[in-house]
Amino acid sequence: MSDNPKISVVIATYNRADFLQETIDSVLRQSFRDYELIVVDDGSTDDTRTVLEAYGSRICCIYQENRGPSAARNLGVRHARAPWIAIQDSDDLCAIDYLESLYDFACQHQNCGMIFANGAYLGGKEPTKETIIPNSKSRRLAQDGVRLVDLFEKSIVRLQASLIAKECYDAVGGLDESLRISMDLDLAFRIFMVYPVAYLDKVVFYYRRHEGNIGRNQEQRLGENIRVIDKLIREFPQARTTLGQERVARRLAYRYYRLAKGRWKEGRKEGAREALSRAVALSPFALKYRFYKLQWDLIQR
Repeated sequence: MSDNPKISVVIATYNRADFLQETIDSVLRQSFRDYELIVVDDGSTDDTRTVLEAYGSRICCIYQENRGPSAARNLGVRHARAPWIAIQDSDDLCAIDYLESLYDFACQHQNCGMIFANGAYLGGKEPTKETIIPNSKSRRLAQDGVRLVDLFEKSIVRLQASLIAKECYDAVGGLDESLRISMDLDLAFRIFMVYPVAYLDKVVFYYRRHEGNIGRNQEQRLGENIRVIDKLIREFPQARTTLGQERVARRLAYRYYRLAKGRWKEGRKEGAREALSRAVALSPFALKYRFYKLQWDLIQR
């Protein structure tokens, strides 16, 4: 590791021993060499410590009791020595020019608090042609710049594809430690509302799909997404003006509708009706929501 690194790479991990070595190796193979790698073990109970100890002084290891991914990443950032922070998940892979591409782009946009790029999916152990941000949208973001509505309409920022100025990260308070899924979106909102954000049209990491992905918990994902949107509007009232009240209400309503459908499928009918009522209140002219409410009310009778 460099004594005065330009980038601090932070990996938070919890019981990912099966994937962790491949992830770390993808960082250590980077074409860009002026970085440090900090791995925070968030109270793992598997063979994670054994995997980490095999790397010796090539990485900095920090251990804590299980407090969740946001808390683990914040701890890693507090130990970071570099002016730029790169956060990588412990089950994904970095492209070999991941750090080089992001750092070169950051040097061209030194006023930015965050720059982010695209990612692709892993099919088995190999990348697929499918990108996280569709190619047409990726080109438009690079050409026209990032707008608040781009972040709002669909969660396009992945921390694994981002480089964040440490000064900026600290100024906005880091990751919200109460969030376990939607922390990327929440941090992106808070940074965007205070600092310039730029986008690089390039795939810099590969997202691994597997049964252990925490994002597969739809109830938690939708609930956190609703909280993050409410938080954006509460902390930055100008965001409602920029986005428009109708767009905000429509997006929240759709999330409550998805929440309702999931609960109904699980047999949690009272919770489903409650969520659907919120969707109707937010979008009273959406016929689909009213149809389901009428249908579920009839079942109750």
